[in-house]
Amino acid sequence: MHQAVAWHRKIDKFEALGFKVATVTYDDVRALKRFHQRMAPGLTMIADDKSRIIRKFGLLNENYSPGSYSYGVAHPIILVLDQSGRVTHRFSERGYMSRPSVNLVLKTLRGRRKG
Repeated sequence: MHQAVAWHRKIDKFEALGFKVATVTYDDVRALKRFHQRMAPGLTMIADDKSRIIRKFGLLNENYSPGSYSYGVAHPIILVLDQSGRVTHRFSERGYMSRPSVNLVLKTLRGRRKG
């Protein structure tokens, strides 16, 4: 959820480039609603508590077995999709605690717009 706060702080920069920002998490709607109200109002947050979206994009972290609290969590990744839903950029890191930098994504997308 800390990464969502970082994205929320820079959402205007993405929107200025013509991009919309949304998060997808396996957390349930109730947990997301509490977080959203306190920490990231204005950020689109999608509750994927059955991990259907996570699985569709092949992002399920297989390190957790069914029944564990973390089962259903996605690998930390940023996907950029075009208007047709095609993935145009993929930013990922190894390990759950290491996240793609919001600034790196911004820099890359700014470069794409100039080209």
